Amino acid sequence: MSKYSIKDLEQITGIKAHTIRIWERRYSIIQPNRTQTNIRFYSDEDLKKLLNISMLNASGIKISHLAKLNSADLEAKIIDLSKSNKLEDSSIKKLILATVNFDEDLFENIVSNCIDDIGIERTITEILFPFFQQVGVLWQVGSINPAQEHFISNLVRQKLFAAIDSVSISLPKNAKKIIFFLREGEFHEISILFYNYIAKKNGVRTLYLGQNLPYNEIEKVVNDYGANAIVTSFINPETEEQLNDYLRRLEKSFSSIGILITGLQLKQKDIHISSGLSVFSSLTAFMELIVDLKK
Repeated sequence: MSKYSIKDLEQITGIKAHTIRIWERRYSIIQPNRTQTNIRFYSDEDLKKLLNISMLNASGIKISHLAKLNSADLEAKIIDLSKSNKLEDSSIKKLILATVNFDEDLFENIVSNCIDDIGIERTITEILFPFFQQVGVLWQVGSINPAQEHFISNLVRQKLFAAIDSVSISLPKNAKKIIFFLREGEFHEISILFYNYIAKKNGVRTLYLGQNLPYNEIEKVVNDYGANAIVTSFINPETEEQLNDYLRRLEKSFSSIGILITGLQLKQKDIHISSGLSVFSSLTAFMELIVDLKK
């Protein structure tokens, strides 16, 4: 069982700690346990219940009414709510609930509704990317554990692979070719899977090599495949020196083709981005690079 501080609850649910304490005293919604040194902590069940209540309360249901419902009733209302459009602005919070609960059905409802409403591309850029940024913060502070992060990441990966497989475009023999990969030690592939989908949808022949690829394998495949560009992402923390060395190595090995790079680590202040590297951090920027490549 995980243990959460009231600060953890505030970070995950968005409810101020002061409000949580008022709800405890006035409605007995949740009751903290205490350590031997009298420090308050909360359980997984407390967190799940508070997430449910916060979303239902945001939809207009009074806290005095919600306080009278048991966990099963709350979950039933959440399922009904997830099928409606009442909580369009809280999709990220609902995804966090699905993550904490290991609730695949809730995840499917949220993502399917978003795709129906705004399409897969906006769902990924406006819902899933910000969601994963928040998951990363919660994981770093220990509010979400690795199993929960892996669970939700794999569900999103499945969606992206399905989207990539669904693209059916007849490409000419001279279509431009891009290789997508992650370097050794890098496993965060959600973003480049998405950009792989975008490239394929826009008439580029793509080859996806996956995670944790040794450098000598990249060199071999680029030569054998005849790639016009490579795309990779830098999410896993590295020192500035290590990252700069890797970027210089890419530029030296692949100076004759496009080198398209993205990822949070590129925002470190002492990372050297030379003219041979093309950095992008949004769908619009990536599309501009694809247009240039196809000219």
